Amino acid sequence: MSGYPYARGNLLEQRNTYFYSPFVGSAFLSAWHAEREAALAGLPQPAPAPDAAGDDRPTDRLLERLYHAFSEGKQECDEERLLDRLIQRFEVSKRVYGEYSAEFRPVDPADYKELNRYVRFAEVLDEACAGKNSLPRLNALLKCLDTLTALRDRLGPAGGRLARLILREREHVNRLAQRLGIVA
Repeated sequence: MSGYPYARGNLLEQRNTYFYSPFVGSAFLSAWHAEREAALAGLPQPAPAPDAAGDDRPTDRLLERLYHAFSEGKQECDEERLLDRLIQRFEVSKRVYGEYSAEFRPVDPADYKELNRYVRFAEVLDEACAGKNSLPRLNALLKCLDTLTALRDRLGPAGGRLARLILREREHVNRLAQRLGIVA
C-alpha cells in the first residue's frame, strides 16, 4: 500500500466517505502507523486532556458531561446512549456540530468548524474505548483523528492533546490487532 490516504486535505469541507475502503492487512496498518508518526513529528509534546475544554455551545457541554462520565468510569445508560447517538451522527456527516435538535439534527448546519470540539470528541472516544472494547467507538476515533491530523496546523495549543490522542489511538489499535493475531 502506498500511503494512508484518509488524513489529507481539509476534511471538514471535503469529507472522507470511507466507502469501500480496502483493507490490505499489515500493509494498511504500516501505512497508518507511518502517517500518524509523521503527524506526531510536527506536533508538540503530548499533553493531557484538560478538566474543561471547549466553548459553551450545547454540544460542548454534552462532550464535557460525556468526558467526565467515561473518564471517571461513571457513565450510565443515558451517557452510553448519547455517545452512541453522537457517533452515529458523526459517522453520517463526519462533523461535530455546536448544537443538535431533539432529533439529533444540526440546529445550525454551518456550526461545525470548531476544532477544539473535535479534540474533545476524540478524548471522549478515547476514554470510551479504554473502558469497553467497542469497534464503533474505535472506528469513530480513527476517523476523528484522521480529520484532526489533516488539520493539525490549525490546532494551536490543542496540538499537544492531539499528540497524546495519537499515542492512545495506537494503543487501542495495537491491542485489537494483537487480540486478532494481526501483526501491526
